[in-house]
Amino acid sequence: MGAPDLIRAGEPTATPWRFRLDELAWRDLVEALRTDPLPFCGLWCDGADVHALFIVGGEPLAVTLALEDGRYPALSPAREVSTLYERAAYDLYGAEAMWARDVRPLLDHEVWPCSSPLAQPPGVSEARSGLVSFQPSERFAGAAGLVDGWGPATGGVSPPLYVAFTQSGGLVGQAESQSGYAHRGLALRWRGCRVEEGCRLSGRVVAGQSVAHQSAFCMAVENACGQGVGEQAGLGRVALLEMERVLHHLYTLADLAERAQAPLVAAHCMMLREAMLEQIAPVTGSRLLMDCCRPGGVRLAEAEPLGGVCDSLAKLGQAGQEALMELWESFPGLSARLTGLGVTRAEDLARVGLEGPVARAAGQDCDTRRVLGLYDGLWRYTAGRQSGSAADRALLLLDEVAESLTLLGRIAPRLGDAAPGREALTLPDAEGMAMVEGPWGRVAYWVRLHQGRLAQVFCHNPAAAALLVFEETVKGQPVEDMPLVASSLGVSAAALDG
Repeated sequence: MGAPDLIRAGEPTATPWRFRLDELAWRDLVEALRTDPLPFCGLWCDGADVHALFIVGGEPLAVTLALEDGRYPALSPAREVSTLYERAAYDLYGAEAMWARDVRPLLDHEVWPCSSPLAQPPGVSEARSGLVSFQPSERFAGAAGLVDGWGPATGGVSPPLYVAFTQSGGLVGQAESQSGYAHRGLALRWRGCRVEEGCRLSGRVVAGQSVAHQSAFCMAVENACGQGVGEQAGLGRVALLEMERVLHHLYTLADLAERAQAPLVAAHCMMLREAMLEQIAPVTGSRLLMDCCRPGGVRLAEAEPLGGVCDSLAKLGQAGQEALMELWESFPGLSARLTGLGVTRAEDLARVGLEGPVARAAGQDCDTRRVLGLYDGLWRYTAGRQSGSAADRALLLLDEVAESLTLLGRIAPRLGDAAPGREALTLPDAEGMAMVEGPWGRVAYWVRLHQGRLAQVFCHNPAAAALLVFEETVKGQPVEDMPLVASSLGVSAAALDG
């Protein structure tokens, strides 16, 4: 029996795609997942139960297990990426994953006033050192070579993520990350708040991806309510998603070019981005496109000209993108600098389930837009790269910019001058899940509604998988290229920490 069948053989719940298993059935599921390719989306705890979410043919399939004495059998022996979710569940709730592959702290580095802050009751508060120290795994502790580190306390500009690594001859040996520095307590802040406030919080999970997070959150709430949005509001969300993808990709390309010592190319990326923002910001009311989506529809400062902005962006961007592509490929040394750098292996991508541009640049065909009805008749991605290097990822981002601009041109006449409306939602006690394709891959939200408010929210994004791929990909790379590899893989400490 395959993993999906094992899940569906469990006890049905009020949510048709979520089933409850007992411990023995959960253990059988873990064994089945060792060979079953069922795509894993995330794992989380609510204090009483632990939940795991999978995706089958673009549809959610979730499984629940009651904690017994605060414990549950770990999924990480079968799905390595779940180690990060298991560690977070232990730090927040004290839920212990038995036979887990990694039990080091992820978020709690003994600077919080108490342990397991979301447990009932919270953990004890004594013996907290108040000092953050790196805790290596056994594999890293036994690695040969000089130990060094990259992170906020090592000088220079870097994300709130510490990477310890061994080096020899200027090349990275083993690399291991420690996160938690950007933790903002979103799980607690979502709990019990109004859906509008929950939407606002989702837009602040990670900068530059607000539309993706807020769209997925809103759609999850709407699915829980059993209600949809009108055609104009759906098209408006697609337009905003594609605008965000273009702006995000241009910012990433500028960062890559700057780190690769091609400041002229970086400047051209940012100039094109700023020219687009001059048209987008007055309509959306935000340069970061925050708070443009709301449950039941969209929220724009000036809704009527959205179709005209899409048409103008398509014309402006396509000319600018062609010039940028020519400059990128002809700028002395840029292509050579990125070719062969940070090459991803197919087995690493499959092992952690990383999708998005990183996987597409390695020849994989994966894009959540394929299964979203919002994109029917609008989108068909045709470009692709194969080698999986930083150069391939950069060129794929350029391809995707052109593709998104073409899509905006198709949306423009369908939007016209009509203002997207908003549906009034009736909030039942129910659960909903939805996903979209963000700039770095799938963004998914699961929400539970109770008495008109959010009882719990779980957010999935590519950050966990991207971090594990980075730790493998950076091996054998020059030490000075670590920030460049991280940027090209979309490593985001804020998106990981939550």
